[in-house]
Amino acid sequence: MPLAWMWFVLINELRIEWTVNEQYNYGWAVPFLCLFLMARKWKTGVRSQESEAGSQMPDAGCQMPGVIFYLLFALCAFLYLPTRLIQEANPDWRLVSWAMALEVLGITLCVLSLELGAGSGERGAGRFQVSAFRFPLLFFLVAVPWPTLLETPIIQVLTRLDVGMTTELIGWLGIPAICHGNVIEVATGVMGIDDACSGIRSFQATLMISLFLGEWLRLTRGRRAALVLAGFLFSLLFNLARLLLLVWVASRDGVAAVHRWHDPAGVTILLGCFSGLWFLAHGLVGKKPEARSQKSEVRSQESEARPSEISAFRVPYSALVLIGWLLLVEIGVEAWYRVREAELPAPVTWNIAWPTNTAVKDLTITPEVRRILRYDDGQNRQWQADGFLCQAIFLHWKPGSVAARLTANHTPEVCLAAAGHRITDQSDLLTLTARGLKLPFRFYQLDDLRQPMFVAYCLWEDRARRREFSTGSLNWGSRFAPALAGQRNSGQRSLEIAITGVSDFAGAQAAVQKLLDVIIVPHAP
Repeated sequence: MPLAWMWFVLINELRIEWTVNEQYNYGWAVPFLCLFLMARKWKTGVRSQESEAGSQMPDAGCQMPGVIFYLLFALCAFLYLPTRLIQEANPDWRLVSWAMALEVLGITLCVLSLELGAGSGERGAGRFQVSAFRFPLLFFLVAVPWPTLLETPIIQVLTRLDVGMTTELIGWLGIPAICHGNVIEVATGVMGIDDACSGIRSFQATLMISLFLGEWLRLTRGRRAALVLAGFLFSLLFNLARLLLLVWVASRDGVAAVHRWHDPAGVTILLGCFSGLWFLAHGLVGKKPEARSQKSEVRSQESEARPSEISAFRVPYSALVLIGWLLLVEIGVEAWYRVREAELPAPVTWNIAWPTNTAVKDLTITPEVRRILRYDDGQNRQWQADGFLCQAIFLHWKPGSVAARLTANHTPEVCLAAAGHRITDQSDLLTLTARGLKLPFRFYQLDDLRQPMFVAYCLWEDRARRREFSTGSLNWGSRFAPALAGQRNSGQRSLEIAITGVSDFAGAQAAVQKLLDVIIVPHAP
C-alpha cells in the first residue's frame, strides 16, 4: 500500500510532461516495461536460484542489514517530506521530479530488501532478490524528464551539429543552402530547426529501447554499452537523413510544404532506429548467453517444483512504519497549504463567450506553446469588429496544475520578443471594468508589422489579495518562496487581445473595453 501510493504520486507528477511534451511521450510505456521486466525476473526463478546459492555460502548470506542500510532508508523517507512540500507549489519543476523519483526508488529497494529477506527466512536470499529487481526499477529513470540545465545544452549541441552537417551534405547534392545559427536558408526561404529536429527525441527513445533490449536479452555490460552507443549513432544518422529530406522538400516545394513531411519523417526515423537496434541486439547475443539463458530456465523450472520457503503471514513492520510516515507527510503538507490558503479571498472566476454577430475564425495553438505554457484549456479566435481586426487568446490553468510563477514568466514582454516582434511602448497597469469585474490590463504597442498593432494582456489569479501582475523569471528563489509561504497555484487565466486598426493607446483601450463588455462572462461565486 505505501509503495503503491508513492508510485502513484510519482507517475501523477510525470504524466503531464508525458502528455504535453512529445519528446517524452514514450514515458507512458516505461512503467509497463518495468513491470514486465520484474515479472520476468520473478518467473525465471531468481529467488529459488539464489536460495540454492545462499545455502552454499551461509556466512555471507545470513548477515543482517547494517546501520548504513537503515540510515539510507530513513534518509529517503525523510527527504520525501520537503520534496512533497516543494512539489505542491512547483508540480512542473523537473528537479523535483528527479528528487521524488530517486526517493521513491530508494524506499522501494529498501522495503523489498527488508520484506523479501524476512519473508524467505534468509536475508541473503532477500538481498539477491532485490538485486535482481534493481535494473527493472532503475529503468524507470529513463522516463523522468532531463533537467533543463542538462537538456538545453545537449539540444543546442545536437542542433548545431545537425544544421552544419545538413548544410554541407545538401550542398554536395547540388542544392545551395546557408546555415544561420539554427536556421537553414534555401532558395525558397528559411527553415527553422526546432527541438524535435535536433534529434533529442530519437536519442532519448533509442536510449530507452537499447537499455530494455540489453536487459531482455541478458547482454553483458560491455555489449549493453555498445548497444547504447549504437543507439546514439543510429539516432544521429537517421535524424540527419530526416533533415536532408526536409531541406530537399523545402528547396523543391517551398518551406510551407515541410510541415506535411515533418511528423511522418519523425515516426520513420524512430521505426528505423528501433529496427536497427533490434537486429543489432540479437546479433550481440551470441551463442554463450543464449545457452546460459536456457540453462537458467531449466533450473528455474526445477526449482518451481519445490515447495516454497516463504513463511506464513507476518506483520510487515517496514510497511507499517512507512504508512504512518506517509500519512504524516500528506496530512502535514495539506495542512501547511490549507492554513495559509484560508487567509485568501474566495475564488473569483470568469470565462469567454465569443461574439455571435460576426464570423469568428478558430486559430490553432502550436504544440510548442502547449508544451511551454502547460495550460489546461486554450482558445485562439480572430474576427472583425467595428472596423478593427481582433485576435484573442484565452488560456486557463486549473488549481495546482503548474507553478504559480510560470505564467508571469511568459507575458507579452517575453513571448512577443521571443517571436521576433519589437515592442516600442507599453502602458502602466490599468484596470478595466467588465460586468462588475475589475480586470488588470497592460497594453503593448508593436510597429514591426504593416500597420501598428496594440496588444492588451490580462493575467488573473482566481484567489488573489490584489489584482496585479508583473513579468518575472523562474529561478530557485521564485520556486522555493511559494512553498515556504504556503502558496499553491489556486487557478489562473490569461486573456491576450491584439487590436489592429487603431492609432494610439487611448483608441486601443476604448476598443478593448467595448469588447470586454461583450465577451467576459463572470461565474457565480
